[in-house]
Amino acid sequence: MNYILSFDVAKGKSVYCLIDNFKNTIIDSTSVNHFKNEFDRLFGNIRDYRPLTVVMESTSVYHLPVENYFRSKGIDTIVMNPKLVKQFKDSLNKAKTDKLDCFKIARCYLGTNNSFHHKNDEYFKYNPLARQYWSLTEGQVRLKNRYKQLIDVIFPEYSLLFDDLYSNLALDFIHDFPHPELFIHRKTDFLMNYLMNHNGSTKAYRFKNKVLKMKSIASNSLCFVGFDSLEVSNLVQVIELIKYNKKEIDKIKNNLISSLKDTNLFKIINSIPGFGDFTTALFLSEVGDITRFDNPYQLISFLGIDSVISQSGKSIYYGSISKTGNKFGRTILFNVVTTLIQVSAHSNPTNSVYLFFRKKQFEGKHFYKCIIACSSKLCKIVYKLCCSNVTYLNK
Repeated sequence: MNYILSFDVAKGKSVYCLIDNFKNTIIDSTSVNHFKNEFDRLFGNIRDYRPLTVVMESTSVYHLPVENYFRSKGIDTIVMNPKLVKQFKDSLNKAKTDKLDCFKIARCYLGTNNSFHHKNDEYFKYNPLARQYWSLTEGQVRLKNRYKQLIDVIFPEYSLLFDDLYSNLALDFIHDFPHPELFIHRKTDFLMNYLMNHNGSTKAYRFKNKVLKMKSIASNSLCFVGFDSLEVSNLVQVIELIKYNKKEIDKIKNNLISSLKDTNLFKIINSIPGFGDFTTALFLSEVGDITRFDNPYQLISFLGIDSVISQSGKSIYYGSISKTGNKFGRTILFNVVTTLIQVSAHSNPTNSVYLFFRKKQFEGKHFYKCIIACSSKLCKIVYKLCCSNVTYLNK
């Protein structure tokens, strides 16, 4: 007989129940605070019930202490997708309490054959690094928008002086000279040497035309804020934050690549066109051990790119994708497919994913539907190669 210890987790406390695989209640719904002594007492009460599986639904970060506690005790612990659990919670009876929910979570586990969120593999342990990357990237976008906004207020002509306002040279120069008055009266030789040193060049004369252009544009700028204004100090601060975020993002990229590059699945996925070193490491840290899925369609569902199917009589409607899976893995796959199609159109038109994309286009499908179809195909390729333990080139 198997036993299921089910948790409905909230911030700082949980409600648990213990049932067997025939849905008989062993321990009724009981509240427990997230303190070690209370969990030790609970563990002593359920010590004799084996084999035991602990199940809970993902609740932001609040389920992590409970999950880590039972994993440290060597108990098989499963974290389920909340949207999957919600389907089992929906009923004609609209009563919703923590006591009822923990039973419904247990019954959801017993009543479905879907793949659950197992984290006990060598890839998932790098998931916190991946989530930190996504958080920093999101913050970087906001900072860059603010940076561009401040430049438009202070000296919009900077966009005429630098092809890329987010390059290291542009960031360094605008940080040191955030207002045109701060460099318009500087000597030409000084600015030439400044640009030479920050560009890694050894010949200052190459920057003479650029400096003269800077001075000419700055002298004719309709700038209405002073060099000592709050906007200028804000711009300097935002640039410092952008540079700091940039360094931290690069550290995470290098850490993920160096940690996973020697693993077997990394070498296999990295051999597939479209997957670079960082994309491969990021994908593995989000999806985990791909060979744990029973078939490629479970991987597709895990990423949330499976179609929602509605049927009434003989009418079958294939709707939009479910989006019930890992949104970060879905984003990575979307970017990989988009890049793969763009590159293959010029350098590798015989690529199977690209040919499939063209086929869907000829069928009159919308661009994004073609991308989703190609993402599913790429999932099947990834799954097949990983389970067969062969690289793309050796296929």
